[in-house]
Amino acid sequence: MMKRLDHQDGRTISYSADIPALERFYDRQFELIKNGNTDLVTLELMMLGKALDFIQMAQKKLGVSLDTSESSVSRLEEILDACCRGIVQDDLFAEENGSIAKSMSAYLGILILANIGGKWEDTESGAALSVNGRMAYVDEYIEKRLLGLSELSVVDYYQSVRLVRE
Repeated sequence: MMKRLDHQDGRTISYSADIPALERFYDRQFELIKNGNTDLVTLELMMLGKALDFIQMAQKKLGVSLDTSESSVSRLEEILDACCRGIVQDDLFAEENGSIAKSMSAYLGILILANIGGKWEDTESGAALSVNGRMAYVDEYIEKRLLGLSELSVVDYYQSVRLVRE
């Protein structure tokens, strides 16, 4: 069953919707922005776009299907592990806004929003998730993992954010 994304003002993102619905929402918002509605340019929409880019990259380059369900957390761990072992040969940190690391972080954020809750916040350290009043710096976590500075699995990181919610 597909959830509708046309809430009150047409700007609310239902992260638990299926990927095609999220893509349609993003495309619709992007068209409105191109037509001059620049107030629609939000951190939340930018992160959704990066997450959708990562989902497409995972399918195209790795043959891994991702969605917004909790089962995708373990699939994200497999991708992150492949990146750490050098199986994914792309420059993981290329051009700040277009890097796999940034897109992967946005996708992890979307998984958290869809299944745990919270909201994106713009902090001095960059985009982070506010979950039950506590900040989750997904960019920092993903970067540390990719650089080999953390051995904490995505599943464990996700569960630690879940504990903050409860």
